[in-house]
Amino acid sequence: MRTGDAILTRRVKSEFIRRELDTSRLEVKVIHAVAYLGGELKASRHRKVLDVKKEMATMETIIMGLREIRGIDNRIKWIEL
Repeated sequence: MRTGDAILTRRVKSEFIRRELDTSRLEVKVIHAVAYLGGELKASRHRKVLDVKKEMATMETIIMGLREIRGIDNRIKWIEL
C-alpha cells in the first residue's frame, strides 16, 4: 500500500466514525485511490439510523468528495440493532 493510500484509508474510516457509526467490524482499504469497503456496519448506541440506504448513499457522497478518491467498491453489510 502506498503512503497516500494509507492516509486516505484513515480519512475514509474517520468519516464513518464522524457520523457516529459503529466501525468495529468495518473493513476499509484504499488502493490506487479506490476505496474498498467491506465488513459489517451498524449505528452506534447514541445514534439511530432510520433509512439505511440513504445513510449509505450519504457516506458514498462524502467519501467521493474526499480529494484523490477516484472510486468506491462498497460491499458493506448493514446490521440492524
